[in-house]
Amino acid sequence: MPEEIENNFYDTEINKRNAKLSAEGKRLRQREINDLRRMLKEPEGRRFIWKLLGEAGIFHSSFALNSNQTAFSEGRRSLGLDLLIDLNEADVGAFAQLQREYISELKSRKEEPNKEVSNDGT
Repeated sequence: MPEEIENNFYDTEINKRNAKLSAEGKRLRQREINDLRRMLKEPEGRRFIWKLLGEAGIFHSSFALNSNQTAFSEGRRSLGLDLLIDLNEADVGAFAQLQREYISELKSRKEEPNKEVSNDGT
């Protein structure tokens, strides 16, 4: 059920955005989504998108004791959330794939120091 609620949220946001666009705007929007789909086909593109989402701060609170810092962080986070909506429009399963790949990379980094090195250096 939570996945269904999440998809409804994204569908609503996507529909709101698309309803405001002119014919030219819709054509440009479709090009942006197609560009994002192309990025998602490559591991380098997926890593870059994951990095942007992390740097945007979508995974944590924007609150800071200084209200200017909070406002700055919230603006950054808003861009990250916009990217997340675009990501969902481009490929509904992309975010889950990005998560899996990131977790897999973390696990492999954790295991690397434990790998034994053979006599030939491999």
